[in-house]
Amino acid sequence: MKKQTFVLWALTGMLAVPASAQVDYKTRAIVAEPENVPVAKRSSVWSAESAEYGYPVGLRNLGMISQDDNACCNFLSFNKVINRDAYMWAPIGETVSYIDNSSVQAVDYHWFIPGADATELETQDADAVYNTSGIYPFPTMTVKDGAGQTYTYTAPGKLKVGGKGEICTSNMLQLGTDAKDPATTAVIGQRPFGQEGTGYLGGTNSLNLVGYGNLFMIAHPDASITSVRAYLPEIPKHEEGAKLLMQIWYPLTGESSVQLMGLPLEAVTLSMDDIQETTDTKLKKAAVAEFKLSEPLKISDKPFFLVTIEGFGTDPSKENFRLYIDVKPVEMDEAMAGNLLAHNSYCRLKGEDDYLRPINYYGGQLGESFMICPVIDTHTEEGVGIHGVEALKPAQAQYEDGVLSLSSEGAEQAVVYNVGGEKVVNAALDNGQADVHVHLAKGIYLVRFMKGGKVSGAAKLLCNE
Repeated sequence: MKKQTFVLWALTGMLAVPASAQVDYKTRAIVAEPENVPVAKRSSVWSAESAEYGYPVGLRNLGMISQDDNACCNFLSFNKVINRDAYMWAPIGETVSYIDNSSVQAVDYHWFIPGADATELETQDADAVYNTSGIYPFPTMTVKDGAGQTYTYTAPGKLKVGGKGEICTSNMLQLGTDAKDPATTAVIGQRPFGQEGTGYLGGTNSLNLVGYGNLFMIAHPDASITSVRAYLPEIPKHEEGAKLLMQIWYPLTGESSVQLMGLPLEAVTLSMDDIQETTDTKLKKAAVAEFKLSEPLKISDKPFFLVTIEGFGTDPSKENFRLYIDVKPVEMDEAMAGNLLAHNSYCRLKGEDDYLRPINYYGGQLGESFMICPVIDTHTEEGVGIHGVEALKPAQAQYEDGVLSLSSEGAEQAVVYNVGGEKVVNAALDNGQADVHVHLAKGIYLVRFMKGGKVSGAAKLLCNE
């Protein structure tokens, strides 16, 4: 598969944080202990020649997504009540791609894909569409070499489709305690600053860091945020009356800028007295600050959103609020590190009006993420308090040489949104199809196909022109 780096809307240099913003902060990671640390096992015995495929590309480090990755799945958090034993979360009606990584010189391929519309395929790579919500095993892939030897592989973990999920920007497949262990995908911890009395990265500090935020993308076509859960190692000590402010923002981008706090969408306050210990996670010890929205916030027409938390104090001797962080770095080269949208988690300095500083500027490692986790309901039968919708129809959107080709069975209309949430195309369809002559700037777009005023299909569109 072609690995072409895709940068959202703009050139890397345009989205870079000035080098002058970097400060030599030192932190140390204090690692939390999972309930257990099981070892992921292959379904076949490992040998020099083996069958294997890659997981779907997850929606994090957005500036590192390739045009060919077909990224549509979110990573699910370690909340075992909401997410149960699922690892990734797929939208109903979207194409989920599994790419062959086998070392076998195969002459024959067979896929069994539980829950998909087409449960069996004979192709080298597999594109699966799931139209029924539920939790399913990942596909079983069987390959045969020229000598007739067969090799079978099923990826560890499970895939959730539709329903309700708690998402994060960390890979929670294999929680561990050693960030250097290649079998470990996430290590949860906290980061005190090295200088005594200065507090925490992700919490109370005396270094003028007044807010922390995570950038998310959602591909589910009919989704609403119902709450945000921020995880901590324990209930923090705090002064009387201390309150936190959680805000959800819609980033705005232009030809030469990006504003993460572009459009305010929601704000919820929470007394620190309301932070509670929780047994919902896969950690032995955790507390949660849960910000419940009074009404579900529709986010499906705004695929990008920033969630921020502020209001913590500046005196670590009186308060020790601090967020859990996934301290397992995402591999990122220097060029990618300079791209603002390649990062997941950000800080805001006192006196500044936006979150334009990734956490590695303050002692975190490249690719680390705060455990700030939105809870999202996709309006299916698994949703709470929201009526279900019919299964979505397969949909396609392509853009080439100034022509936008749209197709979805039974759809009457297609609406195209840019990352700013603006409608850039509104087209009537004939028999579910249309070719529209339009100029689209480089970027990522979300296409909603409509029938009878309701969403009937959805597609993503990555434009590199």
